[in-house]
Amino acid sequence: MTSIINKVLKPDYSGSTFSFDHFLKTELRFNLDSNRPVCRFYIQGHCPLGNTCPDKHFFVKDGNSGRANSIVCKHWLRGLCKKGDQCEFLHEYNLKKMPECRFFAKHGFCSNGEECLYLHIDPDSKVGSCVWYTMGFCQLGPNCQQKHVRRTLCKLYLTGFCPKGPECSNAHPKHVFPSHPSKQKGASDSAVKEDVEERPHQNENVKERSERTYRDISQVECFKCGQMGHYANHCYQSKSHNMVV
Repeated sequence: MTSIINKVLKPDYSGSTFSFDHFLKTELRFNLDSNRPVCRFYIQGHCPLGNTCPDKHFFVKDGNSGRANSIVCKHWLRGLCKKGDQCEFLHEYNLKKMPECRFFAKHGFCSNGEECLYLHIDPDSKVGSCVWYTMGFCQLGPNCQQKHVRRTLCKLYLTGFCPKGPECSNAHPKHVFPSHPSKQKGASDSAVKEDVEERPHQNENVKERSERTYRDISQVECFKCGQMGHYANHCYQSKSHNMVV
């Protein structure tokens, strides 16, 4: 009884053929693999198979055809592509192959919402894992802008060898020494501020230099000539006296 219900609800059409299948493939180019290669005969000028050729028919204008063939045609999604099979972009509904939405990447939201034809990538997925935390400890703690992924260490790797290699589900720590977390790009200002507060003697010296005031030159008295308005090392009378001597 269960098998009969499955056949009704989930029918298998893989072995079914229709009389109009040839027309759909040759005339409308329906149900063809969008990732099929480009026909080398068509690039040279003529393909003897014509519309029955299983490969793509379009001219490669530059060396970026490989990249273009991995991106969905935005005009085809709107039903406005006029190139048809000669389009160098994919004609398939796969938003994962669409280029990234710049508005969403910059502002964190998109005014088009779910109707946007570009890819909305979660900003958290772009953040890499913290190398220091992977090694065992990150002094920035919750202020670190990198991911702190807690994983169980592989005992086999620690003893010397893990047969699973990079496919192991446990962590394989890499004993490398990257730059200091506070010097890394993206380190939080709060973490740097806390690091400064931990050194009060250096902080006081910086404060004294920033609060230092300079006297008005008109209030300065030269001890060589007794006149106001200049320092002794810039006294013109002492220079003229030396020239006379």
